[in-house]
Amino acid sequence: MVRVPQSSSSVIESILIAVDAAPFADRVGPWLPDIVGAGVRRATLFHAIEGTGEACAQELDELRPRLDRLAVQLSARDVEADIALKRGDRVKWLVSLAALRTTQLLVVGARCSRVEQGAPIGSTLRLLLEQSHVPLLVLSGARPTAQLRLFERPCLLGSRRPDSRVEQRARTLVPATLHPATNVPGDCTGATLLVTGSEPAGMTLDQLIAQAPCPVLVFPAPSLADHTPGSPNTVTPPTEAQSAMPNTGAAR
Repeated sequence: MVRVPQSSSSVIESILIAVDAAPFADRVGPWLPDIVGAGVRRATLFHAIEGTGEACAQELDELRPRLDRLAVQLSARDVEADIALKRGDRVKWLVSLAALRTTQLLVVGARCSRVEQGAPIGSTLRLLLEQSHVPLLVLSGARPTAQLRLFERPCLLGSRRPDSRVEQRARTLVPATLHPATNVPGDCTGATLLVTGSEPAGMTLDQLIAQAPCPVLVFPAPSLADHTPGSPNTVTPPTEAQSAMPNTGAAR
C-alpha cells in the first residue's frame, strides 16, 4: 500500500470540545489522552445552555461535574483548560469560538443534543459540516478498551471530486503516516482514524459517520479555504450579552 509521508510540523495545539450532552461528556474522556498527545496545549470545553429556570439548573447540575472532571484530566496532562457556557445558537458559537481561540480541531459527537434521535447525525453536526472553518473530529462511539491510539493508523479516504487540499491539511494535523484508501471498509481494516473531505467517495458523510468503525476526521469545505481575520468569511461572534453565563476558568 502506498503511504502519504507526513509533515514534520504536524501538530494540534488548540482544540474546542462540544460537550453538549452528558453521555458525550462521559464518552470523550477516554479519548483525551489520544487527542492531546498530538501536542495540544489549550482546550475549551463548550456547552450551549438550552433550558430555562429549573430545567436549566438541572441541566447544569448534571453536566458540571463531568465538565470539571474533563478539565482536571486535561490539566493533569499540562493542557490549559477552560469551560465556556453560552446561551444562543450552538453552531454560531462553536464557529466563532473556534476562530477567536485559534482552534485547529473541533471535537464533536454525532449528535450534540440528547433529544436528537433517529438520523445518523444530528442537526448541529450537519450545520458544522457546512460552516466550520476548522476540521471536525467526530467521535460517534465509546473508545474500545483494546483500541490502538487514535493516530496510530489513520486512513485518508478518496473523494468524489479529488481535492489535494484535504491531504495537505491532514498532513499538518495528523502526527502519523496517512494510508490512502479508495473504499470503506475494504481498505480500512485496522484503521484507527478515517480522514476525509466533505464528499467521501462512494457514500455520503452521514453514511460514513454511521458506519465508520473508528472516529472520523472531516475537513468541511470552509476549512480548506484561506481564512484570515478581516476577510469576508470571518464570523462575527455573538456578544457576551447574548450568552447565559460567562466563560469559567478551569483548574490548571
